[in-house]
Amino acid sequence: MYVHPAGEGAASPLITEHGMTWMVGAPVEDTVAVMHLILAGIPVRYPRMRILASHLGGALPMLPPRLDDHLAFESPETPELPSVAVGRLWYDTVSHVHSPALVAAAASFGADRLVLGTDFPYEDGEVFLRAVDYIADSGLAPEEVSMILDTNAADLLGLSGP
Repeated sequence: MYVHPAGEGAASPLITEHGMTWMVGAPVEDTVAVMHLILAGIPVRYPRMRILASHLGGALPMLPPRLDDHLAFESPETPELPSVAVGRLWYDTVSHVHSPALVAAAASFGADRLVLGTDFPYEDGEVFLRAVDYIADSGLAPEEVSMILDTNAADLLGLSGP
C-alpha cells in the first residue's frame, strides 16, 4: 500500500489559506496518514502487508520518542509503541534533497526501510537527478547508500528471495 498526500493541506485552513498546501500540507498529511495506520494497529495486525509512506513519512523521523511518551494518555488502546510500528513500514527518500531529513529517517527507521523516491513527474530534469544524487552525498555510510539505491526496493516488493 502506498501512502501519499492528497494535496488537501491536511484539511486545515491554516495551511490551505496561506499558500502552503504542498510545501507544508503534504508532509503533514504524510505524518497524519501513517499515524492513523499505526494507531489503528494496521502494521502489527497485518505484518505481511507492505506499507510505503512517501516523503520519508513527513515529520515521523523526528517524532518516535514523543509518540511513545504521549501514547498512554492520548491513544492508550494502540497495540504497540509507535517507535516499533514505524520500523514495520517503508519510506521513500523524497525530501527535496534535504540530507539531514534523510539521515534522521535512516536513524529513526533504519536505512533498510528506505527506498529511492524521485517525485517524478512533478520533479524532472536536474531536480529529478539530484533526487538520486543527494543520497550518495548525504553522509550515510556507503552500505546504507547501497541498500537505498540498490537492494531495498527488491526487499519491499518481495523480490529478494525466500
